[in-house]
Amino acid sequence: MTRVMLKDNLGTAAASARMPSPNIWGDCPIEAIRNGGVAGTILEDDFLDFPLIGTQTTEIAHGRYKVFAHTGCAVTPVSTVNSLEVGKGVLDASLDTDGDSASLAQSYPSFLLTSTAGKLWFEARICYTPITTNGIGWFIGLAETELWTLAAGVPFNASDAITNDAAAIGFRKPEDDTTTFDTVYSDRATSFTNIGDGEGSVAAAYQWTKLGMVFDPDLPAAQRITFYQDNAALSTKVANSTLTGLTNLDANALGVMFAMIADSGGTSGHVYLDWWKCIQIG
Repeated sequence: MTRVMLKDNLGTAAASARMPSPNIWGDCPIEAIRNGGVAGTILEDDFLDFPLIGTQTTEIAHGRYKVFAHTGCAVTPVSTVNSLEVGKGVLDASLDTDGDSASLAQSYPSFLLTSTAGKLWFEARICYTPITTNGIGWFIGLAETELWTLAAGVPFNASDAITNDAAAIGFRKPEDDTTTFDTVYSDRATSFTNIGDGEGSVAAAYQWTKLGMVFDPDLPAAQRITFYQDNAALSTKVANSTLTGLTNLDANALGVMFAMIADSGGTSGHVYLDWWKCIQIG
């Protein structure tokens, strides 16, 4: 298993640094979980040992994940982003024409947001291009990944509609937005519900950003889930009453997931995924 290691000097990390955000991970007992001193579940990936991509035009098993990409598209490792050699294990999810999609998801979900679940930490580092209206839409976060068979229009359809076979929570950039994106959830609905509308943003194409969330059952009920961008907490939280008022998201296992779709201006679109990790106590 490839690991993104937490640094010893978390408190000194710059917000834009490649390393995980200290305000998310500072209290995560990752080594105690690894060593068996604390019960928990760890998924970390820096994509250094991603398998050969194979044919992705139907959902295929791909290491610990499942993957799909339209003809002419791919989810594949690259060493160059925006003509710069970066190395370090970066995935490039690329699109070709209007309506194309590409997705990567944990094959079998491992995490819970139930009333008895332990604290959960999630973060991923991404960048994207182009920055244009009618460009690309994307989602990254947690979902009932075993319920979606990744395919054309699954989970994304045109105009940001989603198929209602699975619940999800995380970050979504609508096709028509340019530099802003939302925190969202879906409880097996045909569209996302915005939690924080436009609370996330980047300044330009190819700008790396870290997106994360923390589920904390020990915080006040109004702060059950907090979202982060580049080490800073975003304003709008998910209250426990909102979460427990749902049917599926708070009851069923979730896995890490990324998905994207092209609109008319999103041909030759790319989303780059540098790393992601999700850890839960219990």
